[in-house]
Amino acid sequence: MSLTRTLRTTAVLAAVTALSLTGCSRGGQTAATGTTGDKASGKKTATLIMSTLNNPFFVSVKNGAEAQAKKSGVQLSVQNANNSDSNALNLATTAISKQVGVLIIDPVSSQSATSSVSQANSANIPVLAFDRKPDSGKLASFIGYDAIQAGRNSADALAKSLNEKGTIVEIQGLLGTNVAQDRSKGFEEQIAKYPKIKIVAKQAADFDRSKALDVMTNVLQAHPDIDGVYAANDEMAMGALAALKARKLAGKVQLVGNDGISDALEAVAAGTMYATNAESPYALGQKVITLADNVLDGKKVAQEETLQGQVVTKDNVKKYADYLVGIGDSADVPASLR
Repeated sequence: MSLTRTLRTTAVLAAVTALSLTGCSRGGQTAATGTTGDKASGKKTATLIMSTLNNPFFVSVKNGAEAQAKKSGVQLSVQNANNSDSNALNLATTAISKQVGVLIIDPVSSQSATSSVSQANSANIPVLAFDRKPDSGKLASFIGYDAIQAGRNSADALAKSLNEKGTIVEIQGLLGTNVAQDRSKGFEEQIAKYPKIKIVAKQAADFDRSKALDVMTNVLQAHPDIDGVYAANDEMAMGALAALKARKLAGKVQLVGNDGISDALEAVAAGTMYATNAESPYALGQKVITLADNVLDGKKVAQEETLQGQVVTKDNVKKYADYLVGIGDSADVPASLR
């Protein structure tokens, strides 16, 4: 057994032992009830492990979570896994050893997250997951946007922009996550309903802007006459847009993304991007902490909560921007729409 693995095992065993010695503070409750020692001590603590903070979507989730934590009286610690499975596991192990009230995770990958969930389950610490669902393990609750419907919405929007005919490119996300898989599934199932639209290229860019720029640049060399592009998230849409601009195709090749980040809203308003299926990450962060607060208070919560996005085009982008401002998310609204 490696030294790293031994240390991880020791940390988990220490957490379990500490919990058994302080069982009265947790009231002997299980993770399913969401009741922890925080209620007895008057402190409500939560650790939020983000998959990355290099993506505007997740920065906005963090901002929404921190704002709601202040309102709810939850002592929140936000950690960044930097898109590393091992970092995410180490951060979870540390939180568990400190007997955090609730562990909140956004998995780097759906498969790797099962180790963190399993450790928390063994230590009787409730786990919430959001956006990306772990492949296994017991969750107090999962909350996220409907990824399949997001793909369907984007397919319909792209088809509408093309008058239901033409050649298109699909840029997929990180295929090790359920979100990328479901957004692709929803898109491909829905776009198949338009027989005059043909996907001529499909490639993953891992939800990354720079990778999408490279992918789109290469695709345009092989298919210079495409009519439309679907990107599974707006970060990749921005990378694709940069490649289109380099060839003076922005606004001519129709582009649809997902998430509704500030850059995408600005591009939609400018007409260089046709639409984004907006899924407010700030609102997601708020809802995650509200859910965590309920778990910490021992309240019964739904096993799963599914949120719905909305298609934002030039016609309704100002209205959507006003909605963001209304929930306290001015930071995600471009200056031109305030």
